[in-house]
Amino acid sequence: MQHKNSRSAFTLIELLLSLALIVVATALVGSLMQMFSRNFATRGDDIRREQLARALLSKIADDVRAVILPQEYDSSVLEQLLGASGGSSAADAQAATDSTSSLAGSTSPTDSSSTTAPASGGELSTTVTTSLPPGIYGDQYSLIVDVSRIPRPDEYNMQTASMSDPFIADVPGDMKTVTYFIQSPTNMGVDDTLAQFETTNGSSSGQASGLVRRQLDRAVTAYAEEMGNTQRLQRTGDLLAPEVVALEFAYFDGVDWLTEWDSSTQSLPWLVEITLAMQTATAGETTPFTPGVSISLLPHADRQAYGIEVYQLVVAIPGAQLHAVDAASADQAAGMESMGL
Repeated sequence: MQHKNSRSAFTLIELLLSLALIVVATALVGSLMQMFSRNFATRGDDIRREQLARALLSKIADDVRAVILPQEYDSSVLEQLLGASGGSSAADAQAATDSTSSLAGSTSPTDSSSTTAPASGGELSTTVTTSLPPGIYGDQYSLIVDVSRIPRPDEYNMQTASMSDPFIADVPGDMKTVTYFIQSPTNMGVDDTLAQFETTNGSSSGQASGLVRRQLDRAVTAYAEEMGNTQRLQRTGDLLAPEVVALEFAYFDGVDWLTEWDSSTQSLPWLVEITLAMQTATAGETTPFTPGVSISLLPHADRQAYGIEVYQLVVAIPGAQLHAVDAASADQAAGMESMGL
């Protein structure tokens, strides 16, 4: 009996089908790996952006809480205490307190003859307030706050500068004027020293934009005001975050939220709301957003289209309620009653 020889082998169709299955499986695995890598990068970018926003809001909040406000000298309590002793000593004390009161009144920081309110509609980023008493001066898009801190050891070293430098050098001191604002893309402002100038966030080569913090001694700021160094003042500061595309402030006076504040007439706000916005890296590459645009006027749909993330923080100023103008006037008029006596 003869047996037929049977030989098993792959046909051409089977080979083609196996190759097609391998290609499809490889493509699926590759797409899954790519999607995982993209999601991982996006999540990492979100985490870094949130950490940056938290650090920036904390930095601004620390400066707001460190604001200083001068207090007028009230001699009424001393006058009553010394006047109770009677005799010539009371008369001498009265004369001394009168001379002290006249001296304090002539140098009072809230004297209307020596202070001028900031011009309405002006750019606070280029406006100095050395003619005004220390405090908080701001509008919706910028903030000027006078702070008092003990300088660090490295800040006692004098910065060397010349008239040819585009910026203004600071000097050691315990009273600084800090300014926050958003710089639009320009090559005449604060330079970005930490990164190369990129085309992200609407800035082109040679132009820097983002959140700027300027800290100068009040005496240095006063000298810049007298000399008219406006251009050098604009180039002075630190570009904290080119990723920030918008910055806004709101001030609560105990009743309403305001978009402007002047400590020479309004003392200190109870609360300061800080709002900053940053654009995601993916959206910045496809649809760049021009920094400096009001984020409060941007519709929610446009925020999503541009990939704008908004972060807010409300800062309470310690003891701001104690510096209300009406309360200070009442305490001064009350004399010893203001001390609970």
